[in-house]
Amino acid sequence: MSRKNDIVLFVIMVSFWALNYPLVKFALNYVDSFTLLFYRILISLVGVLIIFNRKLRFNIRRNEIIPLFILSMLNVFIFMELWFIAETTISSSLSAILIYTYPVISTLLSIIFLKESYNRYVILGIILGFSGVIVIFFHGLISGLGIGVLIAFLGSVSWASGTIYYKKYLGGTERETTNFYQFAFAIVPALMVAGVFQPNITLFEPNLTFLIIVIIIGFPGTAIAYYAFLHLNREYRVSTISSFLFLVPALSVIFSIFLLNEIPSVYEIAGLLLVSIGIIFSAKGINK
Repeated sequence: MSRKNDIVLFVIMVSFWALNYPLVKFALNYVDSFTLLFYRILISLVGVLIIFNRKLRFNIRRNEIIPLFILSMLNVFIFMELWFIAETTISSSLSAILIYTYPVISTLLSIIFLKESYNRYVILGIILGFSGVIVIFFHGLISGLGIGVLIAFLGSVSWASGTIYYKKYLGGTERETTNFYQFAFAIVPALMVAGVFQPNITLFEPNLTFLIIVIIIGFPGTAIAYYAFLHLNREYRVSTISSFLFLVPALSVIFSIFLLNEIPSVYEIAGLLLVSIGIIFSAKGINK
C-alpha cells in the first residue's frame, strides 16, 4: 500500500475506534458485558470472512497456532472484556482515555522487547501525552471510580502486550490471516464465559437496536479497524503508530458529548490538552 492509503486506513481506524466507546455504552443498556463481547467477536469474525475471504490462509502451520492463540487472548478476549466491564462503572470518555494509556505502555515495551530507539521529540511527546492521562487517572481515583479505573488500565496493559507480541512473533504472518484467527480463537471462550456468567441471557434473540449498534462496533469498528491496526504496526514502528493513537480518546470525548451528553470535567479537558501537545511533539519527532 502507498503512504496515502496508509493514512486513509489510519483515519478510518481512529474514527471508528473513537466511536466504539459511546456505542459500547449504548449496547450495555441492552446486554451485559459478557454477551456484548460474544457478539462483537462473532460479527468481527463474519466481517473478516466477508471482506478478506480470498486472502485468508486457513491451513495455518503448527508453529503458528500457539502464537495466534496468545495474540487472540491478549488483543481480543482479555482486552475487550476488561474494557466492557470497566465501562459498566465509568463513563465512555474516561474509559477511552484510560484504555489509551496503551500507547505509552506499548512504547515502553517496544524499547524493552523490540529494541526500538526514539529521539527526544518522540519521548517528550509521549511524556506529555501520558501526563494528560495521569491527570485524569488520579481524578478518577479521587472520585471513587477506583475499580473501574483499574480494570480499564489492565485492559490497556493486555492490549499493549498483545501489540508487542504480534510485532515480535507474528509480523511475518499475513495480516488477513492473523486478523481472522485472533477472532476465531476468541469466539469459543467468549461464548463459554457469556454462558457461565449470564446463563439466563438468550444469546440468539437480541434486540434489533442492539444488533445495529453491535454491527457498527464489530464490522467497521473491529474487523476493518483491526486489519488497519495490524497492517500499520507491521509497516511502521510501534512508536510511530502509538504516538498518534492519542487521537482516539480525544475524538471519543467529542463523540460522547454529542451521543451521550457526557460533559467532560475540567480534569479531562486539561488532560486532553496535554495529550494534544504531546501529539504535536510526537509528529515533529517522527518527521525528523
